[in-house]
Amino acid sequence: MSRAVLFDFSGTLFDDTSVLTGARLAARCARRDVRLTMATANAFLAAMQSTVDSPAGRSALRGADGDSGTHRARWTALAESVPGAGPAIAAAYYDCVTDVRAWLPYPDTAATLGALRRAGVPVAVVSNTGWDISGSFSEAGLAGLVDAFVLSCDLGLEKPDPRLFETACQKLGVQPADALMVGDDPVRDGGAAAAGVPVYLLPRDRAGDRPRGLSAVLRLVGVEGVA
Repeated sequence: MSRAVLFDFSGTLFDDTSVLTGARLAARCARRDVRLTMATANAFLAAMQSTVDSPAGRSALRGADGDSGTHRARWTALAESVPGAGPAIAAAYYDCVTDVRAWLPYPDTAATLGALRRAGVPVAVVSNTGWDISGSFSEAGLAGLVDAFVLSCDLGLEKPDPRLFETACQKLGVQPADALMVGDDPVRDGGAAAAGVPVYLLPRDRAGDRPRGLSAVLRLVGVEGVA
């Protein structure tokens, strides 16, 4: 039975499918004195997402999670490369990406973290990210259920580097073999295996309004049904 659990953030505990919307982009642009119709905001958002998700975009973002300044610079540069998107719209787009209030937990996140807390199983969040995601846990009332945050931008390392998982285990005071890594990416999260941490991968199919299947984690660590 595992004595600690390491969780990925995006797509594992928090929904990554509904953070970016045309309405949020338009609102962020308005704060920067740029007025967009909803149709224009949606068009910009679609173009920016397509650019970020393209092979060239993914190549440009390689290594960006290791430093907050680099993360911001590369994401905004990609957004600004979209025709018609100047610095203000690109900055508004990045505001949306990193808005801690826009990231929402899956329906079964709170119950899972709560059960682990009541069972005395410590939890760490291990994430490739360019900003402090702990604010999203605070906004969702979950900050007290996480013992440690191990973020790539703080350490200058990115998953699958095993040192991230080793650091998380050290923070929780457990040996790697006594922890369980839970994520959704076989490469990045699967890197925990190189550190000696067993890995449980969630299905890639997900939606923010459905439970993520985290109850399986409770069964794996033997705390299912803890009241």
